Amino acid sequence: MATLKHTALWLGLHGGLFRLTQFVTRRQQATILTLHRLSGNGEGHSVGVSVERFEQYMRYLTRHYRVVSLDTLTEELRQGTVRPYTVSVTVDDGYHEIFTLAAPILRKHRVPATLFVVSEFINGRLWIWTDRFRFVFDRAANSLVTLRHRGLTHVLDLRNEAARRRETERCIAHAKRIPAAEREELLEVLAKTCGITVPIAPTREYRPMTWAQLRALAIEGFEVGAHTRTHPILSHVGPEQLRDETEGCKDEIERNLGFPVRYFAYPNGKREDYGPEVIEAVSKAGYRAAVTTVAGGNIPSTPLYELCRIGPSGQDLAHFAQDVSGFELAKLRIRAAFGIDRMPIGNGH
Repeated sequence: MATLKHTALWLGLHGGLFRLTQFVTRRQQATILTLHRLSGNGEGHSVGVSVERFEQYMRYLTRHYRVVSLDTLTEELRQGTVRPYTVSVTVDDGYHEIFTLAAPILRKHRVPATLFVVSEFINGRLWIWTDRFRFVFDRAANSLVTLRHRGLTHVLDLRNEAARRRETERCIAHAKRIPAAEREELLEVLAKTCGITVPIAPTREYRPMTWAQLRALAIEGFEVGAHTRTHPILSHVGPEQLRDETEGCKDEIERNLGFPVRYFAYPNGKREDYGPEVIEAVSKAGYRAAVTTVAGGNIPSTPLYELCRIGPSGQDLAHFAQDVSGFELAKLRIRAAFGIDRMPIGNGH
């Protein structure tokens, strides 16, 4: 079955199906892509897109789409226009390999990406909480692990790489739905159960860019946007922290870079992760627009503080082409309409 699916994907890529979908869908929708991590040359994390594949993606994108800055895309939406096949690229969080691996490829293919960064992460005072969970799962022994937390018992299957990745994502998805204090408690129990000590500072594979590196990219022309100060799910925080995460992040980035910060990315970015109060706070902080991880294209009626993004697959070029063309999203919507499958509404981080 997997072989048949793979063959179908490559037929879609080389046989013109994705180009046809692109013609039907992307003539009237502006697309924003979101990426997080890369890997290669001893940099980044193994879950990231390989640097060779990332170059394939950017080459394909610039050959088949009109690639513009987020500033250009949002201004055109504001004016009520969508030029055919318009795509903008965004990269979230601010990991070190964005400077060492992604930037040279973006530069080579003249892709004007927007980099959304977590300001306390760039400061070196924060290790993004999802990465601390990944650190524990990365280093746990290959075994079945019995985890007991708050009266419940969970058996985690870490016996092979595929199972380990599934359990990692399942645990992080659960942690996103619980209060921050309970999440920290869960991490502590998990680490103790697995016999892992989590360092205070991020290890090499999880380290951020520096302000100097980010400033060099901003001077070069890359747009730098805000992704909060500490990467909380904003629908879970109170008014004071909400203001600090939106206004404080903007102020901190502008102070360190000397450039205006005009765009904001909601952490995790699904509809339940932000609401009217969060949107209002982002607007009051002075941002021009904000991006979610709700999957879809953007048209002039799309609210500028709820722009949709697509997180393309890192599997191979055929999957990437399918995702960007809109074919995968259309397929999921058809399945959802007939009750065949549940369609995800985002792929946040």
